[in-house]
Amino acid sequence: MIRKTILLSALLPLASLALTAQPDSTTTESGRILTSLKSSTTTLSQAKSANEDEKWQPMRANFSIQSDMLFSTEDKTKNTWFGNSYIMGILKNNYLEMGVRFEELYKPLPGHEPEMGRGVPHLYVKGKYRWSELTLGDFYDQFGSGMVFRTYEERNLGIDNAVRGGRVVITPFDGVRLKAIAGQQRNYFDRMGKVFNPDRGYLLGTDLELNVERWSAAMRNNDYHLSFGGSFVSKHEADEDIYVGVGDDRKRLNLPLNVPIMGLRTNFQKGGLALFAEYGYKYNDPSADNGYIYRDGQAALLSASYSKRGMSVLLQAKRCDNFAFRSQRSALLTPLMINYMPAFTQAHTYSLAAIYPYATQPQGEWAFQGEFRYNFARRTALGGKYGTGLRINVSHVRGLDKKMLHDDPELLMGTDGYTSSFFGMGDLYYSDIDVEITKKVSSTFNFTFTYLNQIYNNKVLHGASGEKPEKIYANIFVYDGKYRLSNKVALRTELQYLHTKQDQGDWVYGMAELSILPSLMLSFSEQYNIGETKKHYMMGSVTYTHGAHRVSLSAGKTRAGMNCSGGVCRVVPETQGFYLSYSTNL
Repeated sequence: MIRKTILLSALLPLASLALTAQPDSTTTESGRILTSLKSSTTTLSQAKSANEDEKWQPMRANFSIQSDMLFSTEDKTKNTWFGNSYIMGILKNNYLEMGVRFEELYKPLPGHEPEMGRGVPHLYVKGKYRWSELTLGDFYDQFGSGMVFRTYEERNLGIDNAVRGGRVVITPFDGVRLKAIAGQQRNYFDRMGKVFNPDRGYLLGTDLELNVERWSAAMRNNDYHLSFGGSFVSKHEADEDIYVGVGDDRKRLNLPLNVPIMGLRTNFQKGGLALFAEYGYKYNDPSADNGYIYRDGQAALLSASYSKRGMSVLLQAKRCDNFAFRSQRSALLTPLMINYMPAFTQAHTYSLAAIYPYATQPQGEWAFQGEFRYNFARRTALGGKYGTGLRINVSHVRGLDKKMLHDDPELLMGTDGYTSSFFGMGDLYYSDIDVEITKKVSSTFNFTFTYLNQIYNNKVLHGASGEKPEKIYANIFVYDGKYRLSNKVALRTELQYLHTKQDQGDWVYGMAELSILPSLMLSFSEQYNIGETKKHYMMGSVTYTHGAHRVSLSAGKTRAGMNCSGGVCRVVPETQGFYLSYSTNL
């Protein structure tokens, strides 16, 4: 049945009760959450003294450019330029900061077509005084791990969900930090020429951090760090006509105009031990992501790590259920995401290891990750003369054990959709076992050898159907060697092999990269499918760096596939031609 709209006014008092904790967590290259060993909260006494002692300093200007272009030669009869360019200017001192960014994507790179446009979609002014900070305009922020709220920019994926509006941060007491935000998210260039797009909604949010060790000298003296906290975010969106059923059974969905989400988190650290936990709850949010069902959403994650000299251990678990949260209910893929669910999987940088990447499934998943690192000491049997590094990473992701209320997806609209037990698990989505050995052989040569075993649910993660394999099983071998030929010349080589009986079959990859300090780098790579397609993907490039300037020219062909970062993915097409990239930061 259709549940009643939940009013924001009934839940606003909860915002003032939200308790927060751990400083904004960041996601590493392996997509895991790391907790800071020190509090990020600026104390009241520090904030006051810093501003009372500092006089108004001269304004300093910062200027940056990034431009990536492709001269496509795929169509022999029509050579075409494509490009994504960004120009950013920032003017700031110790009290004031102003920024503006111009973007030129009138003919964007292939795969970035939804981003087409040009103009100034990002501008802001920020002021700081004593224990307060105010931002007006476009801003990025994150509450906790991002489970409840995260705005960020990832140009390779075409993600920029900055909020345009106001952001206030105050630190009124030692160990206390309060944030409040309000505004409208960016959706490419759909509000050029106006401050806001009247056809889209807006969001409000608060976040409070309490760092307990700031109030206890005994905890600080014994290196204890303990924090608690919570967040509250609500999106407001206008009503619209969405119908379910046919004929006499046709009914209009009663859509909630305000959808709140809230979360609690805690962080404990002592020496090399770190524990982090976070829980989020989202009220019914019928959307295109979940097929317009009215089930509430939940997410929980636990992370524990321990490290000492030469050794570290990481264990993580996460469960999410119907937890996609966007500022527009009809949006799909990457736009307008309010929250972020980190992927508890290794983020691979080697080409063949990244052919089958994992994309987080916020509609329902159980995810586990464990990592063990150990350095065998020098002058031991396994360490040798220079020592040996070992890293083992295991990721395992499964769906939820869902019991659907109807077999027909059309009949699920307007209902709770399904039931699921908290600990119940469904089909395997992804499995990844990585074993990496790093060895320094001499003063001029070191190498890394990696073995990976992957299982990829092609049906769930890539929408495969028909004769396409439902699951792909792959074994991958990677050798990465680095040779220092002289004080100014170094050579790095890669050899990779992927074996699978599914999909397109086996792949091989080779790369040689010559670095001539301090400015020049030359590289050549070849990726070849020795299975079904027999396709070659060769690429040669030269990169020159001078001071703050970097320019790169490449020629060749890139393979179609999934481009991913932190569990967020998008499909990119095959391209061929000349690639030119320039960047500077002055």
